Amino acid sequence: MESVIIPDSVSKIESCSFKDNTELKSVLIPSSVTEIGAGAFYGCTSLESIIIPCSVEIIGPHAFYGCTNLRYMVMPTIDSKMRPLTIGERAFMGCVSLESVLIPNSESVVIGPYAFSGCEKLKSFAAYNYDNPTSSNMGIGWLCKWAFCLCESLECVILPDSILHIESCAFGICKSLKSIHLPKNLFTIGEMSFYSCENLATIELPDTVYAVYKNAFLKCPSLKTIRCSNPNALADAKLRKAIKII
Repeated sequence: MESVIIPDSVSKIESCSFKDNTELKSVLIPSSVTEIGAGAFYGCTSLESIIIPCSVEIIGPHAFYGCTNLRYMVMPTIDSKMRPLTIGERAFMGCVSLESVLIPNSESVVIGPYAFSGCEKLKSFAAYNYDNPTSSNMGIGWLCKWAFCLCESLECVILPDSILHIESCAFGICKSLKSIHLPKNLFTIGEMSFYSCENLATIELPDTVYAVYKNAFLKCPSLKTIRCSNPNALADAKLRKAIKII
């Protein structure tokens, strides 16, 4: 079975529904669906792209794990309603062909541990309010540990302002990362969050940041300046002496 059309009567794609279906190339998911269960498309190695309706609020753990031919994941905007979204642990881990992720109209986003880890061709990730990317969102979001670790092609990241915490090693070994829009409501940046981001040259911390933890910018040789209105937030960061705080 190469193509599947899920009927409008379905509100949840159950766990492991299409697991290890190596012939599946395309899936049409209706706007009635609010949850994609754990491992739903695990190991669907022929799946090339996925359009997830903005009605979906939960993408379960391992949902697309090992979909090695998946190139794009898009949640199109069909209205102005803001919705929460949780991307579960290892949901897209090992999607080695994934190039871009676009999630507009995000009220709050929780990106689980290892969610995109090992997506070595991922170049861009954007999650924001489509109409106003810098608007203040009311939801509580979180970027968990190792979320984008080993995304070595990742160049540009836009995170929604609802994200309050970036956990340890979230962007570890993202060697191509050049720019990142940090959430303006961000509180903390965890240990080794940007470890070995070799091309990151400057970073601007929002006024809300009160703690940047140990070695957050370890092995970032291109990093020369950090814009920060509260230098005390960097007290425990153990920065290289050559880095200027302005």
